[in-house]
Amino acid sequence: MEASGEVALKGVVVGPGGGQEAGSNHRGAVLLVVLWVMLAMSLLALSFSASIRTEVEAARNVVTQKQCFYLARAGIEYAVYEILKSQLAFAQTQQLIEGGLESIPQVLTGKVNLELEGHSADVEVIDETGKISLNSAPSHLIYNLLITVGVEGREADIITDSIEDWRDPDDFYHDNGAESDWYQALPKPYWAKNGPFDVPEELMLVRGITPEIYYGRKGLTSGGERVEYYGLQNYLTVFTKVNRINVNSAPLPVLASIPGLEYEDAIQLVALRDQMPISDVTQIVEMLPGLPTDATSYLSTLRSSVYTLVSTGRIRDSEIVSRIRAVVRVGMGYKGYGVLYWNEMNFEL
Repeated sequence: MEASGEVALKGVVVGPGGGQEAGSNHRGAVLLVVLWVMLAMSLLALSFSASIRTEVEAARNVVTQKQCFYLARAGIEYAVYEILKSQLAFAQTQQLIEGGLESIPQVLTGKVNLELEGHSADVEVIDETGKISLNSAPSHLIYNLLITVGVEGREADIITDSIEDWRDPDDFYHDNGAESDWYQALPKPYWAKNGPFDVPEELMLVRGITPEIYYGRKGLTSGGERVEYYGLQNYLTVFTKVNRINVNSAPLPVLASIPGLEYEDAIQLVALRDQMPISDVTQIVEMLPGLPTDATSYLSTLRSSVYTLVSTGRIRDSEIVSRIRAVVRVGMGYKGYGVLYWNEMNFEL
């Protein structure tokens, strides 16, 4: 056969160098496919890696949350221990001294801190006898408190009468109150209690009470000073039945709500008790000459046995916290105290 520079191969004519050009194109296509596959695999690997990191972080957060929770639990126990120790010291001091007041320990309120290997539990201790009893306080005292914490007059009238209607046993309206027919007309209807409040949050069901009024709102005065408005949870209680208010632990707005006790007098009373615990009510009259006798009928110096404990557990180098709000009565039960209220879901803090 005569060589013509062309070779017939299975019906395909390939010129000189043609085989090499076809092979190069084939290898280029294969390389392109391999690159796309590698890119896809890399993206899958990155996605899988990110998913694993998310899962690990979530698991770590769960563990940290649990650690914070048990730190908060430990804080509750530690605060109870400190309260019991304070109560014992108070009793011992009363027995050892005769008339001297300088050594009497103050009511244990404020902050208690528990440190555990760099982690911590911060506990706020609040004396419940320094609050106004939501179930037994006269309506004018509740009204005064509402005005003192910044609620407008008309709104204070509605809330005060609605509280009266909620806790009284009948279905008769007070002038600005609300009974079951008012609550039944709401988008999500319910019945008026017509009985005493069982837990503080029940106040949120009463006409006129908003989350802002119950939990409180921080703001600025005209002079630029930070101030907290409302916050009824800090001043009202359902865990004491005595109408008298403990003058040694009552917050300033509670003292300022007492008829006959002016706001300036309340400020002075707080300053005086911080220097030395007040032993009896007659001492208040000596401290504040001109104070109406009726004002002292609202006050007491009895030692408290009921406390709210707000415990916050924190792990070092973590922003995760766990918070528990509990109300305890000391001096009861085999543990030396009993739990009256327990809340692990505190949105106000």
